[in-house]
Amino acid sequence: MNNNDIIYQQQQEQKEKKPSLIEQLCSCIYFFRKKNVKINERYQLGIDTPKSHTRKVCVLDLDETLVHSQFKAENGYDFLLDVFVQSQLFKVFVTVRPGVEAFMESLSEYFDVVLWTASLKEYADPVMDIIDPQKRIQTRLYRESCTPIKGGLTKNLNKLGRSLKDVLIIDNSQMSFLFQPENGFLIKEFISDKEDKELDLLLPFLIWLSQQSDVRPVSKLYQQYLTNNLNPRKSSKKSILSQSMVLNQDNLLKQLQIPRMHTMNHRDFEDIELRQEAGLNSPHVELKMQDQTDDESKETIEIGSN
Repeated sequence: MNNNDIIYQQQQEQKEKKPSLIEQLCSCIYFFRKKNVKINERYQLGIDTPKSHTRKVCVLDLDETLVHSQFKAENGYDFLLDVFVQSQLFKVFVTVRPGVEAFMESLSEYFDVVLWTASLKEYADPVMDIIDPQKRIQTRLYRESCTPIKGGLTKNLNKLGRSLKDVLIIDNSQMSFLFQPENGFLIKEFISDKEDKELDLLLPFLIWLSQQSDVRPVSKLYQQYLTNNLNPRKSSKKSILSQSMVLNQDNLLKQLQIPRMHTMNHRDFEDIELRQEAGLNSPHVELKMQDQTDDESKETIEIGSN
């Protein structure tokens, strides 16, 4: 949730103006965070799941990784939440990244999946209840489990009590895995693009990664996977390149004035009928081809190549 003071605490206090409700909320959060710093420093987290220590752990971020939330209904939204924090009501508009539910369902077949967010529990829980109705993610961690550092919060993976060779974190912010950069996968930030395909493209790599003896360094293993496997990105680029080659070849033939077979389209038939009604001779196909605009020629090429 960018610039969302419910989710992310502002680092500078504004003293010259009367604080808003949101700023008062942040002050409360800051107070309780300072009060519990010593507890957080020695806090060790255990993952209590049926398959604990038998599979690798995949830690998922929430905001801008699985969803995007805001206070205003800008660029559309998928659902609206009434969030109560410190007895105050906030309306939060949430947009879900395409493919989230299917992604978590498949991921849970290969990993012990943990949600770890820097957001508040009062906000994160109702969001997860909606996007993960089958409770594929069995462990949820919130802001209080994060480690304060200068300029923000990070997620110390050592707190999970698992060997780091078996722990992967997916987050849109490098700050989140600052302590263990080799365990982090930096995913593209999600805001409102409903054509986003990141989760679908990432899943095959994660399934492959779950079978490796060590997930580190995640970024290099990802490049290795892309090199050794033809994925949808490469397939798409190959298709675009193929189409481009066809068009370039056609343009070259035009420049060399080499005749080629012309496929009749609906405009050709209309012209012929009009000329017949007017008692005029129909032009030769090659003359018609020279009169076509570039757009018409491309359309004919595309139809003929299907």
